[in-house]
Amino acid sequence: MTMPSTMRHLLAGAAVLLLAAAPAGAQTYPAKPVRLVVPFPAGSTTDLVGRILAQKLGPALGEQVVIDNRGGSGGTIGTEHVARSAPDGYTLLMATIGTHAINPALYKKITYDAVKDFAPVAQFGTAPNVLVVNPSVPVNSLAELVAYSRARPGEMNYGSSGNGTSNHLSGAMLASREKLDMVHVPYRGGAQAIEGLLRGDLKLMFYHYLPLLPFIEDGKLRPLAVTGAERVPALKSVPTMGEAGAADFVVSAWFGVYAPAGTPPVIVDRLNKEITGIMASADMRETLMKQGVDPVSGSPEDLATLMKAELVRWAAIVKAAGAQVD
Repeated sequence: MTMPSTMRHLLAGAAVLLLAAAPAGAQTYPAKPVRLVVPFPAGSTTDLVGRILAQKLGPALGEQVVIDNRGGSGGTIGTEHVARSAPDGYTLLMATIGTHAINPALYKKITYDAVKDFAPVAQFGTAPNVLVVNPSVPVNSLAELVAYSRARPGEMNYGSSGNGTSNHLSGAMLASREKLDMVHVPYRGGAQAIEGLLRGDLKLMFYHYLPLLPFIEDGKLRPLAVTGAERVPALKSVPTMGEAGAADFVVSAWFGVYAPAGTPPVIVDRLNKEITGIMASADMRETLMKQGVDPVSGSPEDLATLMKAELVRWAAIVKAAGAQVD
């Protein structure tokens, strides 16, 4: 049946209005390379995860996705840069539990609002940490570490990949809960912290297990517990913190992609569609799992819900630990 000319004109007019109402450039997005800001140095776990995503997201979008490392101050420098960038979809952030859950409570002078300054795009994965000690520390369990540290107030130090990271707050949680006098030593990234631990400059550290695995296998580091709710397949003999005697001590770092607040919903939806599609592929899931990251995806609303809950949780943890960064 032929559509009446009046109806055709009405539909054509509606289409024109919809296109006119769409944000400028949204119809052709992307028309140039997209920057994915990683707020930590090259070689960090966040950098690794970001590069894995960029390699897949570029072809999906039809434009190159370029990694832009802007490390420093526990991720706040790169995160602030994205918060102040144009909301056009060409500057994205590989955010973490640190940048969007811990830092707002930890830093006194933080310059961005994790909720108001960003548009959530998609969660990307989770990863537990492992507690390791330098072999010079004569302990083989969490209980022994606590007793050893308690007998040496001020002598024990723990490293991290930067203030506000989950590995920093894991150490602060342990010190607070067990009333231990330990010194936090922040580094500019995980690779530097690991080097310090191997040299013996550090006594212990919580960190993502995969970069530590070769050193654990060679006996250069000794694992005591993992911070996930379950044991890690690659470290089957290593107990969880709960199994080791620290009840309710579950910390899993998470990663998520954000855009600056005000980014057109049509662009956020496009990015979410491509990222969730990438995450659904068996190849991507296998790649992430080999890197010690559990694949997770979902809607922008899912990421927003996670972030808001984590902000509340970590505010309480930071307050209880007494951790603060100027």
